[in-house]
Amino acid sequence: MVRKLFFTLSAASIILILVLSRFYEYAGLLFIVVIPVILLGIYDLLQTHSTIPRIYPVIGRLRYFFESIRPEIQQYFVESDLDGIPVNREFRSLVYQRAKKVRDTRPFGTLFDVYRQGYEWTNHSLSPNPMPAEMPRVLIGG
Repeated sequence: MVRKLFFTLSAASIILILVLSRFYEYAGLLFIVVIPVILLGIYDLLQTHSTIPRIYPVIGRLRYFFESIRPEIQQYFVESDLDGIPVNREFRSLVYQRAKKVRDTRPFGTLFDVYRQGYEWTNHSLSPNPMPAEMPRVLIGG
């Protein structure tokens, strides 16, 4: 079915361009685009190493194209800045900004869920508590 459609569309496009070229001077330039696509489709029909392009000439190649750009689509449009594995985009951006010596802070907060169970941070204080008179000690093993 799809193979028959390919031959029908190829013949129709060639005839259409020939008719248009009788009325428009530059319509023949469309052959620069159409002929390579038709040749690619014929190659897809004749090749034997992959069934998808053989069954779906020209359109079957789109599958391989989208498969090749899948990681970029996933990274830029699907994942959030905190979902990346092994390193999330938030941390990677921080490293890149510090390496370039540009501003590495984000105004108006963070993307991290600071109310999540187990989230750790250090509070900043404008008036810290005074240091104790004796140095704090930790007893180990006793």
